[in-house]
Amino acid sequence: MLHAGVPLSSPGVSLVETWDTLGMRGTASHDLVFEDVFVPADKILGRRPYGRLAGPLLVAAIHFAPVAGAVYLGIAQGAYDEALRVIAARAGDPAPAVVRQLGEMAARLRVARWALLAAVEEVGDDPPADEPALVTLMTAKRHAVCEAKAVVDLALDAVGGAAFFRTSPLERAYRDVRGGSFHPLTPEATLALAGAAVLAEARRVP
Repeated sequence: MLHAGVPLSSPGVSLVETWDTLGMRGTASHDLVFEDVFVPADKILGRRPYGRLAGPLLVAAIHFAPVAGAVYLGIAQGAYDEALRVIAARAGDPAPAVVRQLGEMAARLRVARWALLAAVEEVGDDPPADEPALVTLMTAKRHAVCEAKAVVDLALDAVGGAAFFRTSPLERAYRDVRGGSFHPLTPEATLALAGAAVLAEARRVP
């Protein structure tokens, strides 16, 4: 697999507008198609075996993980803020179950943020392009996106039927936050990677 820098204006490069999705519509993540595109040797950034997470792709994945985690935590924070605003503005005291849901949302957000920040601190400002760094950051990303989805779902439950309307910011948050589970590595793939890493380490110990 070849990694190279190719200008979008190069002959043979075209953009196909395929991004018609449930959520994250504003990213416009359409497909790029390459047909008989010439790549000069000095534009080649690296090579890797097909299907392996290595080379430039590994570097990209390591740097992508905390950014993606932060995006979905931001969506969840916005949903929590909106739910708190709506509930606080209502007359009378909310039901005890709703108060508990607010507390659960706040707790999940704090712990997920701690996990993401701790992972970034653990690997340092210039993380190595290796599996331990990948496992650390992908594990934190997994926790962030899973907790973000849980927080948004709680926000809708706490607000109730008003959140079901398309005019509610929670409706968009509900759609957008689901994108987190599809970014590589997916939550399940992350657990498989982490499990393989700890098993390999255990087998190396005499």
